[in-house]
Amino acid sequence: MAHTENKAKGLQGEFPKPSAQVAERQPKPKKELLLRLYRLLLEKYSDLINEHERRTIGEIKGLVNADDLTIQSILADFKGQDYDFQKDYLQVADQVFQFVSKEIDCVDLEINLNYRLTAKEIFSAKIGDDEDLAVFLCSLLLGLGDEKAAVVVAELNNLKTHAFVATEFEERFFILDPSQQHGFRQFSGTKEEALQQYSFKKAKIKRFLYKFNHTVYEQFM
Repeated sequence: MAHTENKAKGLQGEFPKPSAQVAERQPKPKKELLLRLYRLLLEKYSDLINEHERRTIGEIKGLVNADDLTIQSILADFKGQDYDFQKDYLQVADQVFQFVSKEIDCVDLEINLNYRLTAKEIFSAKIGDDEDLAVFLCSLLLGLGDEKAAVVVAELNNLKTHAFVATEFEERFFILDPSQQHGFRQFSGTKEEALQQYSFKKAKIKRFLYKFNHTVYEQFM
């Protein structure tokens, strides 16, 4: 018995009672707790998710899909029956770009997680990361007849990577970044002018890493 009592006293010495300050800690909002738990779970299972989401080059090109029913449904609200690519593209593409950049929220997950959201998932949840939004916009532009639009993943001079859409129309080069709100022609001109003008959160483009659309996948070494 004495041994048990001494052991109990020893345990009490090792684990003091919580102070009143700790005991009276206010509970955190449920949303904050859920976000912490979701982040923990995503980090725990990130290797499994990354393995499941691995894509071949053909599958990556297939992400830009103008035939997707969600993409077609959205375009129906912007394209009139008399839509003509040469005559109407810039005006309608401007409207589509503003729609995506204003209606779809961009979020940086900050977790090493490779995943791909479908157009339906992006449109329903109104959220995605920078590459999700770029693929979504590129699919819409392809649906308008723009075969040159491509998703570009670039390294910025802050060493972070970022995705946007690049295209050319009537010998004018455009960079369209739906993860930030900007004018349709803000980053346009010659290719050199557009690259020089562009920035994301004050970071400039250091180099292109790769680009793709429905027909092309190109890496830059």
